[in-house]
Amino acid sequence: MRNIKAIKNFVYVIILILGWAYIVNIAPRSYAYFYIESKLRIYTKGIDIQHGDFIFQHLPGELTAMIADMTKSQYSHCGIIVKKPTGFVVLQAIGPVKETPLNEWINYGVGKRFTIVRLKKKFQSDIPAIISQGYKFVGKPYDIQYQWDDQKIYCSELIYKAVFNATGLRLAEFVRLGDMAWQPYEQTIRQITGGELPLDREMITPESLVVSDKVDVVYVSK
Repeated sequence: MRNIKAIKNFVYVIILILGWAYIVNIAPRSYAYFYIESKLRIYTKGIDIQHGDFIFQHLPGELTAMIADMTKSQYSHCGIIVKKPTGFVVLQAIGPVKETPLNEWINYGVGKRFTIVRLKKKFQSDIPAIISQGYKFVGKPYDIQYQWDDQKIYCSELIYKAVFNATGLRLAEFVRLGDMAWQPYEQTIRQITGGELPLDREMITPESLVVSDKVDVVYVSK
């Protein structure tokens, strides 16, 4: 019975990982419906959006649901808004760090809901340097283990490091895995980390960025 339970747990984790891989690698390229919808509907019409804003959403999937639940947040993903001659894009760590058109990025979120926050006025002059630092991570793979190094990058890590590397500003507080609601997901965590339960591992979460005292919330969709 113990072996059967272990096999079931292993299969569950593999499904989660494959589901995440599908979301970040296959779905964005294959969902013609989402692509067409993102061209037909403009989600940001009339909204005050600026170069260097940070944007947050919740992505569909069991792994992202786990992230939101563990951090007690409505957000599981985030990125940096960048103004290009052709329109706004989101620089994000999802699969490799890359650009995605803003409207398309919003379209993939649960309920098309999103939140935009903006660095406070006294930090606005640093935005060009922050964007420049963010682009230095382009092509880096996604870090499913949420380790604090530059070999792989997760979404909120990208924002934090872009700001810190450009300015030395600590945008948000680190959160220990052990201080999150990890208990229901212990088996999943151990499978992802190769058996470890790294409760002392510190991370920057999307939620910690949203509530930072260095930013103002400028838009929350209904």
